Amino acid sequence: MDDLLVWFQDEILSDTALIRGVFGFVKAFAVCMFALNVGVILTWAERRVRCMIQDGIGPNRAAIPLPGKVAAIGVAAGPAFTAALAVLGLALLLDSLGTDQGWWGTVFLQAGLFVTWLTLAAISRAARRSGPQNEIERTIVSWGAPRGVALVGISLQFVFFALGLYADTNPLYAGDFSLFSFWGGALLLAGMLAAGGAHVAAQYWKEKTVRLTLLGLLHPAADGLKTAFKADFIPPKGDWLLYNIAPWITLLPALVILAVVPFGPNLCFGTYHDGTLNFNDFQGIESIGNACNESYYSMQVADLNVGILYFFAVAGTGIVGAALAGWASDNKFSLLGGMRAASQMVSYEVTLGLTVIGALMVYGTVRVDDMITWQANNAWGIFVQPLAFFLFITAAVAETKRVPFDIPEGESEIVAGYFTEYSGMKFAMFFFSEFIAVVSSSTVMAALFFGGWHMPFLTANGIEIAIGETLYYSDFLRPEILAVMGVLAFIGKILLLCVLQVVIRWTLPRFRYDQLMRLGWRKLLPASLFNVMATATVILAIQSSGEQVQAGIATLAELTMLFIVLLGTAAVVGLVVFLFAPAPKQRLIVNSAARYADLMGGTPEAKMEA
Repeated sequence: MDDLLVWFQDEILSDTALIRGVFGFVKAFAVCMFALNVGVILTWAERRVRCMIQDGIGPNRAAIPLPGKVAAIGVAAGPAFTAALAVLGLALLLDSLGTDQGWWGTVFLQAGLFVTWLTLAAISRAARRSGPQNEIERTIVSWGAPRGVALVGISLQFVFFALGLYADTNPLYAGDFSLFSFWGGALLLAGMLAAGGAHVAAQYWKEKTVRLTLLGLLHPAADGLKTAFKADFIPPKGDWLLYNIAPWITLLPALVILAVVPFGPNLCFGTYHDGTLNFNDFQGIESIGNACNESYYSMQVADLNVGILYFFAVAGTGIVGAALAGWASDNKFSLLGGMRAASQMVSYEVTLGLTVIGALMVYGTVRVDDMITWQANNAWGIFVQPLAFFLFITAAVAETKRVPFDIPEGESEIVAGYFTEYSGMKFAMFFFSEFIAVVSSSTVMAALFFGGWHMPFLTANGIEIAIGETLYYSDFLRPEILAVMGVLAFIGKILLLCVLQVVIRWTLPRFRYDQLMRLGWRKLLPASLFNVMATATVILAIQSSGEQVQAGIATLAELTMLFIVLLGTAAVVGLVVFLFAPAPKQRLIVNSAARYADLMGGTPEAKMEA
């Protein structure tokens, strides 16, 4: 084994060109798969929300029927017991390697508490709906509502986390608490995984057939498979070449935009005598307190100096795809949709570019990775450019042509817009490109305004909670763990922004064409110009201020990180309350849309303008 490890280090890791090629392919593949899979999830989310609003049949109708005993073993008990054994095996491996039990103990204990209250709350909710089936369910139901169980569990997580912080500062209790949290947390996590799986397996065992829906994700998969076998229609009088390449011109730019966004911090490596990277000499990540200088490996697919300018250059080509599709289809409705799409995207592209100018003035660079580094050392862009964020997200939603900006594909006006004549996979490419554009715009927003991969109080050395000159807490974390945490944090921010755009999609009604153009040219464009002027004024004022003012601004930036932590904690608690205590719905019975509108407060009207 040792000889194999030495051979791998000497022969494989020392070949810089090979490692760069393999890692480059892995990065490109991972980014593409991430965008495509999130696009599938957004498709599922849109269908699910639409069915809830319109009281229709949801995506759960697609299911795989399994015998109850097969589902009990293969779906519930098997994965749960495998995960429990994996946790115990990891604990034994870490103990045999002599790994520091403090950090891993915190991970095991927090994960164990989380799985415990989540499992108990889920069992309590299911038992309250269908009635307790056994003594265990009756006992759990007697503890109170699922919301109460969840809140008690979250409170215990905070209590044990605070005890861990106290134990770290007190040498008398540090060793005992680390030992307790390591083995106690591992046993709790493994035990609750096994117990939860056994409970679900017991429910499945009594059923003759279990419908496996995977939360409705099978439905978009079935739609994709069905679309692949649909007939490909080409209009007899349409332009064959332009008709066929238009879907590709629309889809590919939405994907390749992600090439310049770093999904994680730069990885620092040593160098050989010729200046090439030494992948055997990992020196940490580039973050607060550590700069890689030139010896780093970027987590971007394409490390380009033009940075954010690449985003605008590539994103603008999507306009061409929509316009070509409308013209090449030889259909008046398609042509009208293509013209609408081109005028709308050009209009909001101007606002999109001017909005970023303020951020470029603050960050002092066009490179996306340097922008994230600036936010890590100062404050996130949402605090230094709040107006720019709201302008950017409005223009980004308009660029993706989603509701309320879906004028180019208004079904009630022009059938389906610029892709009316498309079918099969070509139609799916147009449809799917809009959801991938949502992912791409969310990724850029997360990098520009929400710190990218950065998390509050995480530095290149670990956790450092400091406000001003006072250090309240410090703990070392391995750089490999910090890199993984950065990637996961970035992905989490992207998903939250995608959810925000989906919520907007079902919150606002469709604009009229004159309203859409008036919003872009008369509202957003002047606001973006004002943002540039205001940013320049504030920058000049700060640069000409004294040291005390600049020190106060630095302290205020650190307080924004504390605000993010508190807001994130409150959001998690609020989400738990929302999930386990759904609000009662009031059903309004009316016999016309006009009466329903009157009950809801009437419908606002605006004068039609050109």
